[in-house]
Amino acid sequence: MGTEPSSADAPILILTENTFEALDINDYLMRRGLDNIVSETKIERCDTFLDDSTPPPRLVFFAFSLGVPAARNWVLAARDKGWRIILVNGKTTDPDVKGLPMLTRPFATAHLDAVMEQIGD
Repeated sequence: MGTEPSSADAPILILTENTFEALDINDYLMRRGLDNIVSETKIERCDTFLDDSTPPPRLVFFAFSLGVPAARNWVLAARDKGWRIILVNGKTTDPDVKGLPMLTRPFATAHLDAVMEQIGD
C-alpha cells in the first residue's frame, strides 16, 4: 500500500521554476474542478513536501531538471513514497523515472487531458 492520499482534498503540487508553466497547469486543473493546488518555483523549498508529518499530495507535476541532483533526489524520494508524479520535462532516458507519465513541452490542453487520463484522474 502506497502513501498516496485517498481524499480528493489532498493537495496537488506544481513544482516548476517556470511561473507561466505553473499558471497554465493551475488554470487547467481549476477548469477541471480541482483545487487545493500548491506551486513552488524553488527546488530548495520542496523538501517540506516530503516531510512525513504533512499530508501526501493527490498528484505532483514535477518540472525541475533531473540533471540537478537535488531535483532528481526529490523526485526519486516522492516516487519511493508511492506518489503519483507527472514529469513535465519531456522525454528522459533515466531508468529510475522512465516509467513515470511524462508531459512534453510545449503542451496544450489535449496533452494535459491525455496525461491525466493516463494516470486515471
